Amino acid sequence: MKKHNKVLLTIFLVCLSIFCISISAFATSNEDIVVNLQIDNPMMKVNGVQTEIDDGRGTTPIVNGGRTIVPIRAIIEAFGGTVGWDDSTRTVTLAMDEDVIKLTIDSTIAYLNNQRTVLDVAPTVINGRTMLPIRFVAEGFNLGVAWENTTHTVSIISNGFDDAEYQIVKNLVPAYCGQPYVQINNNKPFFKDYEIIEGSFEFYADLDELGRCDVAMASIGTDLMPAQERESISSVTPTGWVNNRYDVVDGGYLYNRCHLIGFQLTGENANNRNLITGTRYLNIEGMLPFENMIDDYVESTNNNVVYRATPVFTGDNLVADGVLLEAYSVEDNGKGIMFCIYCYNVQPYISIDYSTGANALSGENFDTTIIPDDSTRPDDTINDAYKVYRTPTGKRYHLDAECGGKNSFETPLQDATSSGLTPCSKCAK
Repeated sequence: MKKHNKVLLTIFLVCLSIFCISISAFATSNEDIVVNLQIDNPMMKVNGVQTEIDDGRGTTPIVNGGRTIVPIRAIIEAFGGTVGWDDSTRTVTLAMDEDVIKLTIDSTIAYLNNQRTVLDVAPTVINGRTMLPIRFVAEGFNLGVAWENTTHTVSIISNGFDDAEYQIVKNLVPAYCGQPYVQINNNKPFFKDYEIIEGSFEFYADLDELGRCDVAMASIGTDLMPAQERESISSVTPTGWVNNRYDVVDGGYLYNRCHLIGFQLTGENANNRNLITGTRYLNIEGMLPFENMIDDYVESTNNNVVYRATPVFTGDNLVADGVLLEAYSVEDNGKGIMFCIYCYNVQPYISIDYSTGANALSGENFDTTIIPDDSTRPDDTINDAYKVYRTPTGKRYHLDAECGGKNSFETPLQDATSSGLTPCSKCAK
């Protein structure tokens, strides 16, 4: 969601008929759904197809007292969700997969899975229609929400990676042959037209039944980018995290907690739906150049880039084979940024058992007891002997404090590199 427009988006209301959605990427539904609604328009689009919002009533989304309110029955149904109404208590119950939201008319107290929350705006009834806050509902059910100011359009987004898409990608990806990434699909992303969304949003699919990440997708603008330092991500242990140190690996440790969408783009810290077990090679040689490309483009143009990062797993493996990266710049129709890249989750000179994450020098057995396993050590303590310098908002780390400028501060090399920082060309090359 746009950080600078958070207040606007938190006050969006959803008009609910008397009478949620299963978006778990692997466990229940992998369907990609985008719903678009426009102020004063009685029609909405579901995956690009127009349909009436409030069948036979001509109800339109409106702005009322600074609040954008829209009818939601058709929206909930578009996502395959269910809604219940208790007339005696005037309570609405929304159920989505294993999540339940309860809201009561004229009360700012709501419950998400029995956790009490205070809403900015109480649900209300206008012309016989029940109005609910869309941001609370969308975030409670892990949906992305975007606001396009130029067209006064609200978009609600879910995304997943199904078996058919997996097979398409696997058929297009050649075997690893010494390069960290490869172009596929003629370097054209697989986005459908309705997935190209100008308004900033973030969406991170639910973990699957094995605890693995699925799609991470965003429309990246400057409003999403972080203004503060990344916090520790050591609390997250992604699947297949059997980390070991090797002299042949730059930085020492084989695995990084690898952001699907880099911290520099959306400011996500310890989001377990955005962190996979990725090799150092994947993180730095594979994904980072494309994250830097998007970062530089967005900051220089103030345009948005729709970006999707999808980990590709074989069967029940706990470590991804690689990550599919797709990007498309919105305002210039892909002229500034457009790519479809597959990054290999490999590490030169290291053999990896992708089913478990176990690893060893090539040619050795996967006996992790013979290699010290520091997977339980916090990121902040790894490589403490290797100190570098960085600034709060810079993209490089320095070996010389003066090279970084007056705001430089000391930090472990591991923290700098896992934040996506690259070495300064002057003092750290």
